[in-house]
Amino acid sequence: MTATRCATTALLLTLAGSASAQSIHYFTPGFYASDLSADGTVACGNLIGPYETFRWTADTGEVLLGEATVPVLGTGAGSPDISYDGTRISATILTEDDQFATQGIWTEGEGWVRAFPPLAPDGRDLDQSLASAWGLSGDGTTVTGFYWSTGTSGPFGGAQPNAWSMTNGVTAFNHTEGRNARVNDANFDATVFCGWEENTFGQWQPTVWRDSVKIRLSENDAFVGAEKLTADGDTVVGNSLNPLTLNREPTIWAWNGASYDQQRLGVLPGTPAINGWGVALGVTDDASMVVGANYYSFSPGGTADGIIWTADTGLVKANDFVASIGLDIADEIYIRSVDAISADGSTILVGGQSPVTFELLSAIIRIEPGCGNAADIAEPFGVLDLADISAFVAGFTSQDPIADLDGNGVFDLADISEFVTAFTAGCGGS
Repeated sequence: MTATRCATTALLLTLAGSASAQSIHYFTPGFYASDLSADGTVACGNLIGPYETFRWTADTGEVLLGEATVPVLGTGAGSPDISYDGTRISATILTEDDQFATQGIWTEGEGWVRAFPPLAPDGRDLDQSLASAWGLSGDGTTVTGFYWSTGTSGPFGGAQPNAWSMTNGVTAFNHTEGRNARVNDANFDATVFCGWEENTFGQWQPTVWRDSVKIRLSENDAFVGAEKLTADGDTVVGNSLNPLTLNREPTIWAWNGASYDQQRLGVLPGTPAINGWGVALGVTDDASMVVGANYYSFSPGGTADGIIWTADTGLVKANDFVASIGLDIADEIYIRSVDAISADGSTILVGGQSPVTFELLSAIIRIEPGCGNAADIAEPFGVLDLADISAFVAGFTSQDPIADLDGNGVFDLADISEFVTAFTAGCGGS
């Protein structure tokens, strides 16, 4: 091992320099991205219209993955999500006989695997749908959402919150009988889940299922929910109702060891009481940054601003935040929503409009302090330097997962090669 470490160190010390960069990449018109890998180098989303799922990297561009429901059934549902390593994607897709919509997981090199059929014991079809997908665990094993049930709500059934994996099959989540519910996300290892459940009057309530125990995060008479989790499941983001202004506000819930503490983030200046609202849609794994959207009217199609929150800045407009880090895009895109942020904080996904043509745009923006690079594993993040080399050498020697860059559990020349390639590419490189 000593010889291996010396050889590894000698090789890596031939690398020199550091890099740090902000940049923006616009997706091809019609492609709208919805989620990012942990380092921001892989994205997924839908093609507007057919609602077909796509996967994007800088090398491949947008690659359509097939099995779109809209061209066959006339309807689409759910949201494509991506694993931390970017090799798996969840989405609502067609059953093999093209008769229904169902949950599915796509794996690079293998294609789609479907959760249904066969149906769950209480499962049924409704309007040519068996289930829809709304989230994916960080390890890519478990898709979340709901399936249509015979006994959940009313005489025709309703939405049964669930998760599905190839290992465990269907897991039906605890919920109040007679109320619809949905699971929007899972943490990395699929032990904590978040979403919403209806109250007595049908409004959505932010909810977490932690180690199979259902936890209500907020009780109110508004349509609010929990949208995203950190890898450990200890931080949840979404929105909750401010009882004083009746605004639905972006919200963070932090686990204290026994329950979740709630922190509302407010809304942007100029947001009217009652009708104006906001929602947090993404969070970094260290919970230092939260992203989402702020709406100035009841309708999500009205005037809106993408938002970014940190403890230092508070809630700010995404366009202002991007300008503050030196990226001048004011003449290119007006950001209406920040739909996702990578776990390492290096990259955000935004949706908006051209201020000139008013064309709808979706874009991926690399920001600081993250690097968007597999070699950026040590502080200061956003810079590739000797600290990253030392951390990799130490991890490789001790067989720490931080140095298992190809994720196969083996520490060998393939990991060294990946590190060298990533380090040489610099920040923002894939």
